[in-house]
Amino acid sequence: MFRRRFLRIYNSLPEDGRRRLVTKHLIPLLNAVPPDRCKKSMSAALRMQKRYDGIPILNLKSKKEEVNALLDELEKDTKRSFVKGRSIRDELLSEIIDSITDWLNDIWIVVYEYKVNFEEAHRCLLFAAGVLDHLCNSRGCKCTFNNMCVSVRIKKRNGHTVKSFSLSGAGSLDRVLLWIWRDLFLVILAGGNPRLTNTIPEMLADIEGVVGWRPLERILYGGREDLVSEDAPDDSDDEEDWLEDIDNNSPERCSCSYHADHWPDQINDQIIPLRQLVQDHLLSVFKISPSLQLWHSILSIAANYDATKSQLQKHLSSIATTSTSTFVAALDIQAFQNNNEAIISMLDTHAHLLRPRDAPSYQAAVISLSRNPFFQCRALQMLEKEILEAARTIRAALRGSFSELDKQANREEFDNIMKLRHGSDSRRERIELWVDAIVTPGSQPPHPMAFAALMIGFPLGAAMADADDADPLGYLDVDQTDPDLEDLREEFRPKLKDRFESWINTAGKVKGGNTVLPKIYKEILGWLPFLRASDAVDEMIERLADRPSRHYICDGLDGLAHFVKVQRKKLVAKADKQKRNAATSASNSAAAAGPSNSPTPSQPTSPPILATATGGLDDVD
Repeated sequence: MFRRRFLRIYNSLPEDGRRRLVTKHLIPLLNAVPPDRCKKSMSAALRMQKRYDGIPILNLKSKKEEVNALLDELEKDTKRSFVKGRSIRDELLSEIIDSITDWLNDIWIVVYEYKVNFEEAHRCLLFAAGVLDHLCNSRGCKCTFNNMCVSVRIKKRNGHTVKSFSLSGAGSLDRVLLWIWRDLFLVILAGGNPRLTNTIPEMLADIEGVVGWRPLERILYGGREDLVSEDAPDDSDDEEDWLEDIDNNSPERCSCSYHADHWPDQINDQIIPLRQLVQDHLLSVFKISPSLQLWHSILSIAANYDATKSQLQKHLSSIATTSTSTFVAALDIQAFQNNNEAIISMLDTHAHLLRPRDAPSYQAAVISLSRNPFFQCRALQMLEKEILEAARTIRAALRGSFSELDKQANREEFDNIMKLRHGSDSRRERIELWVDAIVTPGSQPPHPMAFAALMIGFPLGAAMADADDADPLGYLDVDQTDPDLEDLREEFRPKLKDRFESWINTAGKVKGGNTVLPKIYKEILGWLPFLRASDAVDEMIERLADRPSRHYICDGLDGLAHFVKVQRKKLVAKADKQKRNAATSASNSAAAAGPSNSPTPSQPTSPPILATATGGLDDVD
C-alpha cells in the first residue's frame, strides 16, 4: 500500500522534483540499510549503467539550432536569388534532409532497443515533422524537394537492417516518422507503465496539432497510405532480423500493414490497444470537426464496424446543424449513404447554412435524391432553383458594370442589331455603340483626349478615377490555396463560372436533369437577350478584360454564353430531327395512300397533284 502510494506521488512529480527527491531523501537512506541490501542496490545501478552504455544522445536543442540555421539560410537564399540570379537552394534542402534522416535511426534505437526517453524522442519526431511540413508548404519552387530521392535505413545496434526506405520526394519522409512513432507507442504499451501509457493520447494530440489528423490512421499502417497485404517496392524488411525476434514455434504472422516482421509477440499484441487509442482520438476530432474523409478513416480502422458507425451517426445527428461546416459534413455523409430522408429533413430546415462554395456537397445530395423515385421531383426542383440562382448571381454582378442594360431603348437597339448580318461592319459598329450605351457611367476608360491631357501633365478630376479598377486580392495571387482567405475570395473574387457550370454538369448526373435545361435556357434569354449574339458578348468581355477586379465577371459571362450556345444547338438539332421525322411520316403516308387514289392508265396525270407534291417538299426543306 505504501509502495503504490509512493509510486503515484513519484510519477506525478516533474523531472527536477524527482531528481531532488532521489538526491536528498532516497540516496541518504542507503546508509541506513544493511550492507548486503546496499550492495544489491549498487549492483542494480551498475547493471543499468552497463545496459544504457552507448545510448545515442538525441540532443533536440542542438538539432533545432542546426536545422533552424539552415532554414534561415534557405529563406535568405530565396531573397538573394532575386538579385544575384544564383541560388544554392538545392544544396540547402539536401543538407536539411540529410540532417534529419541521419537522426532518425538514433531515435528508433533509443525507443525500441533501449526503451527509454520516449517523451524526448516524441518531441524530436514532432520537430522533424514540423520541418517537413514547413518545407512542403513554403513558397517558391518545390521541384527539387518533390523529386529528391531519399534513402533511410533503420539498423539495430549490431548493424543488422530492420527496415529500409527508398522514397521519391522529401515530403514522403513523413512515412519514416510515422513508422518510428508506431514502434514508440507499441513499446510503451508493451512496457505496461501506466504513466507512460496515459501520455499516448497527449502524443496523438501533439501529432494532430503539427500535421493534422490524417497521418494518425497511417501510424497504424507504419506510414503507408492504406492497409495493404504486401510490401511495396520502395521499402523492405530484413528477414534475418525478425527471425531472431520470433519464436520458431509461433504461428505464421499476418502480413498486412498492421503488423511488422521485426516485432516480438509481446509488441505485436499491442497493435489492438493502439488501434483503439487512435480510433478514440479520431472520434474526439469527429465530435468537433466532422468530415466525410474522417468518417471513412474511423470506420476503416474500427474493430466493430456496426457499433462504431452507429456511434458516429449519433454524434453527427447531434451537431449537424450547429454550424455551416458541420452541416456540410453531415450532408456529405448522408449523401454518401443515400440517406434521403435525412437529406430532405436537413435541407428543409437548414438549407440557409449552405454557402456558394458548398455547392459540391449540395450537388451530391441532389444526385442522391434523384435516384429515389419518391424524391426525384424534389431533386429536379432543387436543381432548377440552384442553376437559376447561379445565373442571377452572374446577372447581378454584370449589372455593376453595365447598369443601363435593361433600359428599353437599349433593348430595342439590340433587337435592331440582331436584324443585321453577322460579321458586317455596320453590325460591328452598332454593337460597339450599344456597349458604350449600357456601360455604367464613370466606369469607361478615359476619352482619348482626356488621356492625352493626362500624359501632358493635366490632372484628371477625382470623379474620373475608377476605384473599381483596384484589385483587393491582387497581392494574394501567389498563395491562392490558402483556406484562411476563402471568405475574402468568395466576397471579392467569387467563382461564378465554376458554380454555374458545376450545376449544369450536375444536371447530367441527376435522373431527368437534362429535361429542365431548355426551360432554364429560355428564362436566361428572357433576362439577358444579348447572349444570343456572340459578338455582343465578346465586346462586353473585352471591355472588362483590362480590369483584374472584374475578371470573375468575364468568366461568369463566358459560362452563360457557352451554356446558351450549347442549348441553342441542341434545340436546333431537335427541331431538324422533328422535321425529318415529319417528312418521313408524310412520305410514308403518301406512299400508303397512292394505290387507292392513283389514276387509271387511260387517265392523264393531273398537274395540280404535282404542284401540291412539289410545294410540300419545298416546305420540308
